[in-house]
Amino acid sequence: MGNLVVRRVAAAVVALATLVIVGSLLAPGDAAEDAAVGDCLSASAAHPGAKLVGCAEAAAAFTVVGRVDGESDSASRSCERFFEADEEYFLYTSTAGDGYLLCLRRAG
Repeated sequence: MGNLVVRRVAAAVVALATLVIVGSLLAPGDAAEDAAVGDCLSASAAHPGAKLVGCAEAAAAFTVVGRVDGESDSASRSCERFFEADEEYFLYTSTAGDGYLLCLRRAG
């Protein structure tokens, strides 16, 4: 089961506030478990069920910018290193396997 969290990297302030928790995106059988940097995901609050899609597809909502295996804490700051100061990003967390984080940018 995974969650998508919106984050913003703060230049002067290290603490990050969780702006929105979109909610559980995956049912058992994690369809994003094999996601790697450069892959795209379809996901939205209105249509739960994130999955890997081609980046040219209209359904591609997010691009994977980074992946952190062995971690699934939605409060993690591990994705900050993949983004510029004040850049909005999305954190997808999953407890599948040993857990992982996907560091996401809006596609497009």
